[in-house]
Amino acid sequence: MTICHMNTGVTPIELTTNIYEEGYTEVRMLKRFGLIECSVLFYDMEYFSDKKLKCEYRYNYDADNVLQEIVQIQSKQRTPLWSRKEEGSKLITNVLEFAKEVNVNLENILSLDDIKRLQSQKGS
Repeated sequence: MTICHMNTGVTPIELTTNIYEEGYTEVRMLKRFGLIECSVLFYDMEYFSDKKLKCEYRYNYDADNVLQEIVQIQSKQRTPLWSRKEEGSKLITNVLEFAKEVNVNLENILSLDDIKRLQSQKGS
């Protein structure tokens, strides 16, 4: 079975160049348990107010520098913006649903082990 991988995403090095962009105030990188965490901080103006809100986008990478998730942190509240695991799961779900809709018997294309693995990834 051919495994398709999504784009690796923006790299930590590319994120560090944001410090040169207007509005960005800080870029941090640290290593935790062999994984890379890169934070980009900036101030955002609230609508209908002159108040500036400090915003942080945290990019989490695996040991191969592949982007795994993006989280926004604002006023100490974490909001997930993107997750490789969730996107992969959605992709698998869409493929399985499409195959079912067009009456494709996946057993003709994939091995039983491949089908079981895909279904278990769909549920995770």
